[in-house]
Amino acid sequence: MTITPRLVATYPVPDRDGTRTLLDPTGPVLRLHVRSAESLRIHDLGVQAELAAEFPAPSPEPWSRSWPAPDLSFAVFGTPTGYVAVAPDGRTLWRQPYGSWEVDRWGYVAFTPAGAGRPPRTWLRLPSGLPDSTLLLTLDAEGAVLARSVLPCGGYERFVSLLLDEHGEVTGVTVSGGREADTRFRARWESGALVLGGRLPQDGEAGRLPAEREYLGSDSRNTRCMSVDRRGRDVSWHDLPSYRVTATLRLSDFPAPGTGDCSVHNAPSISSWSGFVDDGTAMVTLHNTYDEAAVYVFGEERWREHSHWLADPATGELYGRVEYPMAEVDTVVPVGDGTWITREWDAYYRWRR
Repeated sequence: MTITPRLVATYPVPDRDGTRTLLDPTGPVLRLHVRSAESLRIHDLGVQAELAAEFPAPSPEPWSRSWPAPDLSFAVFGTPTGYVAVAPDGRTLWRQPYGSWEVDRWGYVAFTPAGAGRPPRTWLRLPSGLPDSTLLLTLDAEGAVLARSVLPCGGYERFVSLLLDEHGEVTGVTVSGGREADTRFRARWESGALVLGGRLPQDGEAGRLPAEREYLGSDSRNTRCMSVDRRGRDVSWHDLPSYRVTATLRLSDFPAPGTGDCSVHNAPSISSWSGFVDDGTAMVTLHNTYDEAAVYVFGEERWREHSHWLADPATGELYGRVEYPMAEVDTVVPVGDGTWITREWDAYYRWRR
């Protein structure tokens, strides 16, 4: 059941001692964000890493988060006092203060493209000053405020994000985090403001995943999605839009811990570092808690913390365990085009079956 993957690209981490990196698989191409105190650099990841844009950081303020526009015409930085939009040449395009606020935890920026009679827009979350409400600002391409929409949902210590259709139109709002289950509402742009509508089907209702499952993404046609039990006992595939379970892969379907291709684990669970490699292949990651006592007391390091397996999303059947040339590979990001990304301390690696 062992699969030897083919290495298709290597992306060295630039200035690895002074930067933080983030893989972004959400855009039209896979991108790598490289963050330093001085700048945000965006690399397109193809055969090699190509620098697509660089945005000087707003000086002299430190920044903790960033959101580049999809067309890379500007990037929004989250500083201790406000959002700052910066062009690639370093010009500050606009500022939107929010006072003292934990932007690192609750900040949110979204972009909607131009459409039929609709200009491109930038959406910012700001503190509303109300315990159970969320303030969203809508900006035009120049940063002018088009609307200030106070939505009667969310509030402090809840994360709020927009639901967009395939044309970039806002169709709803998701409220998540805290001690409550995720809640989704309809929303629409009407008379120059964002208007909240009725509640969408929630967890446990028709057309939604149960609360005990974590969503792991969908295939390219949006006809099938993948989820994992939050306790790591199984991974399932669901028909869309009904969310009917069509296949399930349980821990008991893997070789017994300590035997065969599962000899690298003694007590594994299924990790959320899983998803679609392509429409016909899924990545399933097993995680084994690091056995500190065995390593430091007895000098044994028999168990790996992670192993990566490929499976058939149509049937849940295992194809096999991926065996890398490296001794230990931890995190993995399925790209969706038949490849996946892993990281070592000095480089990202792109693999194909």
